Amino acid sequence: MRFLSHFSMAVALAATGVVAITALPQDAQAQKKKKKKDEGSEVKISKEVRPKVAAIQAAMASEAPTAAKPLVEALLAETLGADDMFVAGTLAIQLGGQLKDTGLQEQGIIASLNSGKTAAAQLPAFNFFAGNFAYGAERWAEAAQRFQAAYDLGYRQNNIEPLLAETYFKRNMFPQGLAKWDQILADANASEPKAQEAWYRMARDRALASKDAGLYAVWASKWAAAYPSGDSWGDAIAASRRTSQSDSIQNLEVLRFMKASDSLRTARDYREYVEEAQRKNLFGDIVAVLEQGQQKAILASNNPLIAEYLVPARSKISEDRASLPQAPSAVRGSGSSSVMMNFADVWLGYKDYAKASAFYEAGLAKAGADMNRGYMGIGTAHAYAGDYDAAKAAFAKVSGTRAPLANMWQTWIGQQSAAAAPAAATAEVPAEPAT
Repeated sequence: MRFLSHFSMAVALAATGVVAITALPQDAQAQKKKKKKDEGSEVKISKEVRPKVAAIQAAMASEAPTAAKPLVEALLAETLGADDMFVAGTLAIQLGGQLKDTGLQEQGIIASLNSGKTAAAQLPAFNFFAGNFAYGAERWAEAAQRFQAAYDLGYRQNNIEPLLAETYFKRNMFPQGLAKWDQILADANASEPKAQEAWYRMARDRALASKDAGLYAVWASKWAAAYPSGDSWGDAIAASRRTSQSDSIQNLEVLRFMKASDSLRTARDYREYVEEAQRKNLFGDIVAVLEQGQQKAILASNNPLIAEYLVPARSKISEDRASLPQAPSAVRGSGSSSVMMNFADVWLGYKDYAKASAFYEAGLAKAGADMNRGYMGIGTAHAYAGDYDAAKAAFAKVSGTRAPLANMWQTWIGQQSAAAAPAAATAEVPAEPAT
């Protein structure tokens, strides 16, 4: 994250309305008192400092204003009271702007802030500028303190949010920096329609840079939750896979979620899906996912997956479906839990979600049932069918290594429900009567 350039800083600082220091000679005291009274905070220049200020102002008004710089620096180096420090800082800011000397402006800003006399309206910007100077000089802790002060005072310009978070990452304080992003995003979401997507991506990138797989998974999921897309969901799924060991069945469950969330983005993703489905003779899954890949123009007609998997699977569907039990009670013998759930997987691939749910439920009722597999399957079947309440109820019962995937399903369902709400509201609006 780049800090505000010196040129941009000078332009921004010039717009802050720095207080003008006037009325230094004796005959101008009345004007000074009136001006300061109008500003609401009277600044009294000591009689020891008054002639030095007069000399500085005279040099600034001359044809060689550079002569004022050593005078200002000498004044800043003195031990000054609050009012005199504020005046010295203001002169440094003004002269720095006149000479395009940002170093002098920085000294002036710090002096003004340290004096405690900076006008309330200027405090947010002055703290930001002080933080920006510290950031450019790689004084990260100081930059963090100054940026935080500006942020707390309501300053929201010049990319202060990412700059503030970045002061922690520059010190390899990744958890603290991501906690700061949490606060920034929460504040933005509370005061704006929505925090910008770029911020979620920045936080996700820093979580990835932390080399903490758990942090990466959390922030990839936050991005997908706020801005769902094939890319964001794909990233969240990839991050989740890094944090958990899954077997072949669980991998298929993940791939089914990728299909629902439109995060099968490459031919390689489709190959992984069909190879997993082929191992279980899930011909319905193979046909459905490859046809989806063709419709999305990800798989061309000459892609090897078509001849290798799609054509053979299509030829087997009729015979395979005819051989399936239509209900759990039709399974020969007692039928173990895994047998029931395997049949459920087949029916799910054939998009018969009612039969799939019935077989998963039958599997759950058997001794030794893998409860998390069963509830994951039931939730998936209901989600595919659009029965979101039932899906959420099932996913809420999933724990263990499948819990992250169940949570992603819950988030995805919330997004589908939110997207459907405006459409439903529009449909309920009665048409205007014809005139």
